[in-house]
This record gives sequence, structure tokens and C-alpha cells, in this order.
Amino acid sequence: MKLGESMSEKENSHNKIQWFFLVIFIPIVFTIILITVILSLLGFNVIDKAKEFSSNIPIVTEYFSNDDKAVEEVDVVSLEQTISEQQAEVDQLQKEIERKDEEIARLGNEMTQLEQSQIVEAELANQAQQELDNIAKTYESMKPKNAANIISALPGEEALLHLSQVSIELRAEILEEMDSEQAASFMSRLANQ
Repeated sequence: MKLGESMSEKENSHNKIQWFFLVIFIPIVFTIILITVILSLLGFNVIDKAKEFSSNIPIVTEYFSNDDKAVEEVDVVSLEQTISEQQAEVDQLQKEIERKDEEIARLGNEMTQLEQSQIVEAELANQAQQELDNIAKTYESMKPKNAANIISALPGEEALLHLSQVSIELRAEILEEMDSEQAASFMSRLANQ
């Protein structure tokens, strides 16, 4: 029976240990972690407060005070190095910004010049169209035979341009007054435009 009692005592001992971990230890650890996370998210520095609190405990005070001095010395050196690296990076980025600003100014000037040239081209095209309209009005005020003689005397492309500007009725009358081969050539070229 002693063997059975010994096993029963071991099982009771294991059950008590399991009960302690499951019911007391794990929930307390979980609660501490959860509270630490929540306080950290709310902006409360839990680690510094824990160091502050532990600095009042005599044995722990020596551990934290020595550690803080060493960490501060290492931090100062590493922070100075980081600052110098970041300053160099800032200087490089500042130069790049200046270069980009110059490029933006140059592109802005180019864009202004292109806009001005487009305006000039549009004005020239408008003037050319007005001149063609005036030429078409001149042909419309003439007799078809006289207009046909003038258009026949013009170079091919210019004659075709003048013919394309007049009304369809006048174009038909002018082509009727022209030589049939020349009229056929103009009609073919007008159809291909």
C-alpha cells in the first residue's frame, strides 16, 4: 500500500503544482504583460518607472546604477556618431534638393518658352487660315473662268490648297472651266487629302 500512497501523494503534489501554475502564476504573468503593453501604448514608460522603483531596493540599486552609467557612455558615443552620419545625409539631401530646384527652374523656363512658341504658332496658323479665307472670298467674288486661269497658273500644292478653301459649288464651277486633264488631276489629289 505504501507504493500506492506514494504515487497518490506524487499525483497530489503534481496536481497542486499544476493548479498553482494554471490558476495563479500564468494569469498573473499574463496580466502583468497585458498591463505593460497597454500602458506602453498609452505613452507611459513602464521600463523607466520599473527602474525608478527598483532603484529604491538596496541590492538592485547597485546593479542599475552601474548599468546606466555604462549605457549612457556607450549611448553618447553612438548617438554622436549617428548625429554626424545623419548630418552628412542631411547635407547630401540638401544639395540634391538644390540641384532638383535648379532643374525645376530650368524645366519651368523651357515650358514657358514652349508655351510661347505654341502661342506664336497658333497665331501664325490663325493668320494663315485668315489669309486662306480671304483668298477663298476673292475667288468667290471672281468669275469661275478667271479663278480657273489663276489656279491653273499656281504651283500644284498651292493650287490644291486654294481649291480646298472655296465652297463646293464654286470648286465645281472652277474645275469645269479648267482643262479636263488638269481638273482630273486636282480632283484626284483632293480625293486623296
